[in-house]
Amino acid sequence: MRTLLSTIVVVMLMVVGCSKTGRGPLSFQFPTDWKVEHKTPGGRDFYTVTGKTPGKGLLMFSQWPPPSSPEDIPGLVQKLADGFRERAKKSSAFALASEDHRVEQFAGEHCQGSFAVFQLGSGGTNTVQAMFMMSVGRRVWNGQFTGPPDAWKQAITVLKSIKNDG
Repeated sequence: MRTLLSTIVVVMLMVVGCSKTGRGPLSFQFPTDWKVEHKTPGGRDFYTVTGKTPGKGLLMFSQWPPPSSPEDIPGLVQKLADGFRERAKKSSAFALASEDHRVEQFAGEHCQGSFAVFQLGSGGTNTVQAMFMMSVGRRVWNGQFTGPPDAWKQAITVLKSIKNDG
């Protein structure tokens, strides 16, 4: 009986250990007060990273469909930002504190990308809306963040830590 239990435990550890993160093809570091969810709707990897407490922020990203290359990222982010700014001007759901934005770069050990950030003003709250694209192992990923400015700083740290596991 003891041998059977030992064998079951070893097999379980081997099965659980097959995926480095248990969260799809990417692994990354995230704050302990955040949680990660990985789904594959339509066969496409989709990540959601949120604070465990409401209002901490929402970071989401998924693989961008080919044919895109890392060299396309700054121009694609500029187009996303311009489109967001135009939609925001017409929105009654939220208001831009300013239409100003610029495309900035970020890089980690295994990824690099570009982002644009907008400040939203509504009811005295300070909220950031960011859109970004990044390359990880020659694959292009696209995403966005919505939340307080300090959580955006944490989100950028998460993005910089991303690496390809698959």
